[in-house]
Amino acid sequence: MTQGHPIVPVPVRLALVVVVGMVVVIVLFRLVCAVVVAFRDRPSDECDRLPDGWAVPLEAPLPVQEARVETAAELIQRIRAVDWFQFEQLVAVVYGRLGYAVARRGGARPDGGIDLVVESNGEAVAVQCKHWKTWNVGVKAVRELLGALTDAGIGKGALVMLGGYTGEAKRLADKHGIQIVNESGLTRMLEEIQAARDPEVLAILSDERKICPRCEAPMLLRTAAKGPTAGRRFWGCSTYPRCRFTMRAE
Repeated sequence: MTQGHPIVPVPVRLALVVVVGMVVVIVLFRLVCAVVVAFRDRPSDECDRLPDGWAVPLEAPLPVQEARVETAAELIQRIRAVDWFQFEQLVAVVYGRLGYAVARRGGARPDGGIDLVVESNGEAVAVQCKHWKTWNVGVKAVRELLGALTDAGIGKGALVMLGGYTGEAKRLADKHGIQIVNESGLTRMLEEIQAARDPEVLAILSDERKICPRCEAPMLLRTAAKGPTAGRRFWGCSTYPRCRFTMRAE
């Protein structure tokens, strides 16, 4: 008798088919259950889960903490950190917010010692800005402004400063109608215009550039390579050698 593949009875083959079918059904059932569980636990399209379990709609983003609003007194501290050019810009903005028409005459090429001419109701006031943080304004500064007023044909003047002033300077200023605006007066002006929320004021105070007092070009921070100050850092005009102005880095 020739040997060949064993013949599997029909009942056995049916049993094998049933077993394989059951295994397939069980595997498919488990896959379906896993998909259902994953879909159930997945955040919906309208919400996002936070680590603490809260669900917040995507259309309503998480609240952002409002930027800290500075007071006028805190702004004064920032004003002390800017240079003379930014201080002059700031004073111009303050007068403009107070309703004055402002014309700039200062900068690196001052017009007879007058930085700004502000006008309201047809009356002009010549403004001199003193960004002195430690020196008191003395009688000399008042006399210089008096001379500038005479040359310009302007009857009133104002000295805006960060520091103080001498008694002699105050008496001479009062005698000739010159207003002295010291740190306290400037603080009141900043509060009146709500400078702590003014984008233009904040932009000026955020400007970290140094401006050359001689030509108004940006200054660069350099390091002395030779001489008695070798190794020290200083501010030098970016247009060197056309402009050779330098000043010590604080």
